[in-house]
Amino acid sequence: MSKAMRVARGAAELRGAFGCAVATVGNFDGVHRGHREILQRVKGAAGRTGCASLLITFEPHPASVLYPTRDISLLTRTEKKLAILEELGLDAVLLQEFSLKFAQQDPRDFVSEVLLPLNVRELYVGHDFAFGRGRAGDAAFLMKEGERFGFSVFEVAQVSLEGDRVGSSRIRSLIVKGEVEQAARLLARHHSVTGPVVKGAGRGAQIGYPTCNLDEPEETVPGPGVYATRTLWNGRWYGSATHVGIVPTFNIDQPSIESFLFDFDGGDIHGHTIEVAFVKKLRDTVKYGSVEALVRQIKADCEAARETLKERP
Repeated sequence: MSKAMRVARGAAELRGAFGCAVATVGNFDGVHRGHREILQRVKGAAGRTGCASLLITFEPHPASVLYPTRDISLLTRTEKKLAILEELGLDAVLLQEFSLKFAQQDPRDFVSEVLLPLNVRELYVGHDFAFGRGRAGDAAFLMKEGERFGFSVFEVAQVSLEGDRVGSSRIRSLIVKGEVEQAARLLARHHSVTGPVVKGAGRGAQIGYPTCNLDEPEETVPGPGVYATRTLWNGRWYGSATHVGIVPTFNIDQPSIESFLFDFDGGDIHGHTIEVAFVKKLRDTVKYGSVEALVRQIKADCEAARETLKERP
């Protein structure tokens, strides 16, 4: 049985935790295929040198601090990101608090206050990595510091999949457009959103399809439409069909996320947290001329979702 991944909220918590470390630094939002390539390099080097594998990442996401008026959506909340990293077998994660003060820090301070005290022997960074005042802490800077202090720095090249460059911004744009299948290829998993179930108007129950209405999640929400999904509740994944967006048939202009769980008998879950993973977009949102027409379409959507999920276990 593998040991649990250690999570620290400050470099001081990890000092003395291991003899040496092979590390990487970055946001790692989504933990996509590009991130996984870096992590594989880190883990391989850690195994070769007998050091701990370490990710130094930032909380909150730097964009939310640097651009507070922007609507920032993430691919993964911290809890989800940590769960994925533990599944990938990382030894430790340092959640570095990100603030305006930290953003203006001389990158040499990061080297002296974080990398050196943790005895980082090898450091792997992405091709576009930079941090600190004026983004001066890039790979070239780190390589010079490594020569000075005795650690090696490796820059990992951009990862592409079938000609599509893997990156968090690219994946977010795909999700917003409803292209969740292509996003999943770049992520190496289905994109999901998490949040508490809130009470809706109850119209789904009235027409025979009671739904779980998800409160507005922190993660990037797919574009409007109906999706084949899987919904996690109480440790079990249920096949589901999920509608995202407004409900024009009922003249509801407030966007929502509503999941109908197949074969669900778990009772009332209002107030509890669920996770919805988006597998495939089935269709766009349509306004129907009658409730009966909508019900027929929902039935067809559920059948299509079931078939889709059979093909994608």
